[in-house]
Amino acid sequence: MSEDDLSYQICKMPDDSKSAEDGYRAVREGLLRFNKNKTNMEPPKAIPIFMRDGKNQVVGGVIGYVYAGWLHIEFLWIEESFRNKGNGTKLLKMIENEAVKCGCKYVDLDTFSFQARPFYEKHGYTLFATLNNYPEGHSKHFLKKELT
Repeated sequence: MSEDDLSYQICKMPDDSKSAEDGYRAVREGLLRFNKNKTNMEPPKAIPIFMRDGKNQVVGGVIGYVYAGWLHIEFLWIEESFRNKGNGTKLLKMIENEAVKCGCKYVDLDTFSFQARPFYEKHGYTLFATLNNYPEGHSKHFLKKELT
């Protein structure tokens, strides 16, 4: 294929959701293949942990990915009525323990200034970068921790 045969598509959800899913999968798998060829690293492994109420409804959870000896925590959320009762700590400890079982030595995450930076720092995470005005008037903080 020549460069003249290339096309570019900006996917606007939900109109192009199928095309966006196919494209996302192709780009992700292509990059992971490239990384594996260069480093022999396995693809990221998801670790989702959910907290459910008596009606089996998800009322919280943590979702992370194990890759290259690191756990990256992508999301940690708890419904407001279940906050400040130790549930966040329990979820955080659970995913960290699972990551250690997978051979991880480190964990990283990001959080906004209006979210949970003090919570993570209380659990041994340290700040290594901040993006100011992300979004305007707020900051995005990047934290890390060595797992033991």
